[in-house]
Amino acid sequence: MRLLSAVLVTVLSSVSHAIYFPLPAGHREAFMGNAGGAMEASPGNALYNPAGLGFRSTNKLSLSVSGTALTNHEMRSGSNDLSPGDYSVRPLMASGIYPTSWGTAAVFVASPMMLSLSGAVNTQVGVYENAALTSLDSQVLKVGAAFGSSRSESFAWGISSGLQVGNSRSHSYNKLRTGGNLYATMFTETENKLKGIFVLPGLQVKPTANWTLGASAQFMPVMLESKAVDYSAIHYVATPTTVNEETVSYQPVGDSPYYLRIANGFNLIAGNDLFVDVTYTSESSMKDADGKVEKEDGFFVYSVGWRNKSFETWQPMAGYSHSALANSSNHLSSAGIAFVSGRSELILGGYYMTSVPKEANGPLDYSSYGFMFSSNVAY
Repeated sequence: MRLLSAVLVTVLSSVSHAIYFPLPAGHREAFMGNAGGAMEASPGNALYNPAGLGFRSTNKLSLSVSGTALTNHEMRSGSNDLSPGDYSVRPLMASGIYPTSWGTAAVFVASPMMLSLSGAVNTQVGVYENAALTSLDSQVLKVGAAFGSSRSESFAWGISSGLQVGNSRSHSYNKLRTGGNLYATMFTETENKLKGIFVLPGLQVKPTANWTLGASAQFMPVMLESKAVDYSAIHYVATPTTVNEETVSYQPVGDSPYYLRIANGFNLIAGNDLFVDVTYTSESSMKDADGKVEKEDGFFVYSVGWRNKSFETWQPMAGYSHSALANSSNHLSSAGIAFVSGRSELILGGYYMTSVPKEANGPLDYSSYGFMFSSNVAY
């Protein structure tokens, strides 16, 4: 029983490590490599730096909806292949921005991650070979409100807070062989639910008219739910009439990470805007069903975004983001064109994301690409 559990942990560990990546999120930020900590008056301010709402210069209500469509995910390594059977649509963010006499308020729903994978995974644990058909579904949702206010033409502050919910579920059918002979078969199901209150305060300062400096931090001070359930049903060839079942419930969260973002925004010549963000994710830890603590090292994410506003009705934008973890290197490229009419805009574009393991026996190669859209309408 413990041996088969160790095999399963090996399989799921390679999958979970490989999906620790920066998929596009937000509004304009998604088309600019997730750079946005120094961006002003964007619906995505609630996710990156709510102080940007404080520099919003209009008193009009605005509504925005962003998402990805025709998105494809693939995870491969040698004979391993986890790819969905069809394409998917993923909501990125929906928000409403409301001017008040004290500043600018916003309510939002965002999905920084939504993933569905299925396929075959083959692993070797000692003298045992494991062939598994595996499926994985994972999603993170944020629901909350944000507020930003400027104290002068060069200083703004803001805060965003709300509920963050994470759900993941995996299914696996395993055949374990040794010496070419079938040793056992196993069905496993794991479900992980996390729920907590997140807080995101931020500041923006304009040292000069063409330079904006932003700083924000995100953390989860209150964990409302941390629950995981592992179920396994094992059938040994040596005992064909016996099925061994086990259900284990436990609390997986050890130390939740916090995020620190330092960002710069530059208004360059010829209507070009350049955004540069550096985000630090702190160390974190998770517990498995046996109480073993697995730690994740802290890491940095470097993002750069560009937008050209010299054209009145259409504005190109692009961005790139890079992060290096202990066992993989992650890259996100995105681009789009904003079609502008007054204070309303429609952005169309796409992205390509890849996570490459640093070692041959590391996590699986992951790649994702898709079409993106975002609209913002001012009333």
